[in-house]
Amino acid sequence: MKLTILGMNGPFPAPGGATSGYLVTCGSAAIALDLGSGCLAQLTARTAPESLNALLLTHWHYDHCADVLPLIYRLEACAQQPLHLYAPVDEASPVRQAVQQCTKIILHNVEAHTEFRIANSEFRITPSPARHPVPAVMYRITDGTKTLCYTGDTNTVDGLTDFARDADLLLADGLFPTAAWAEGKPHLSAAHCAQLSLDAGAKKLVITHLNPLFDTETLLREARAIRIDSRIARIGDQYDI
Repeated sequence: MKLTILGMNGPFPAPGGATSGYLVTCGSAAIALDLGSGCLAQLTARTAPESLNALLLTHWHYDHCADVLPLIYRLEACAQQPLHLYAPVDEASPVRQAVQQCTKIILHNVEAHTEFRIANSEFRITPSPARHPVPAVMYRITDGTKTLCYTGDTNTVDGLTDFARDADLLLADGLFPTAAWAEGKPHLSAAHCAQLSLDAGAKKLVITHLNPLFDTETLLREARAIRIDSRIARIGDQYDI
């Protein structure tokens, strides 16, 4: 498997940036994880969006799904077959409501702890519950050999370490520097991500969901004080999993 960063900001993009979105490939198969603002252009530069095996959303906040709206236009113009979209149920989301009206998307409701397979690929997906203000999940993705764990947006939550256990790569929401984090906030800190990766035995750590108001060098310094090989996500970066 290979991971490509399409966007890594949140809840809004930095100048020239994009919010959450990632491309995961395995052989000829490809899935996207989230599709925030600015990610559709990044995705289209690498592959035709209508050729994806699936799009998986962790939740329906705009910084994770805004580009689903222009994606609808792309699919209506270019797709020969509907795109399979997997996401937790959040009936309050206007983006979800737009998806439900699109004949070029097949919407699958995701339930925590219920594994599913992506058709015509080796991908097996296990969602776990995240802790966020709206219904949200984390995704554990395997091709049968390697494992990618993506937290989406979450703060500390029961089962988080087990979710990331022995991951070949942990892609984790480390929005906050330590001084700004609190138990009641909707994201982890970079230091939490580093400690989680060690506790879970993850082989690689990439910290994402970077708020442009916080200095990424501070995040990286705090993470590397715990795990020296911690990395910060940047658009275009690729990782072999």
